[in-house]
Amino acid sequence: MDFTNKELAMIALLLDEDEQVAQEPRRYWVHSAWKKRENEGEFQTLYKELIDDETKFHEYFRMSMHCFDVLFKKIEKYIKKQDTNFRKCIPPKHRLAVCLR
Repeated sequence: MDFTNKELAMIALLLDEDEQVAQEPRRYWVHSAWKKRENEGEFQTLYKELIDDETKFHEYFRMSMHCFDVLFKKIEKYIKKQDTNFRKCIPPKHRLAVCLR
């Protein structure tokens, strides 16, 4: 089947339009839900209450506050990350809490 140049041009235009329609919506580097983590995240809200109650702290992390602090001081420099222009890193204390949970 031979196509004329005009028919080939029309087919190319139609295929190009199909590609543009089929593109996925833009994805974001950091979802809006995670941007609230600094103020409304689980660590921010729960940790403040746990440090007031030693038994609840122990139930949650399976260690005393003193052990948590000693462990944190020992590994902080190894688990600390740098902020970038695009997003803030998860603080080392949050990282440790997630790991222990």
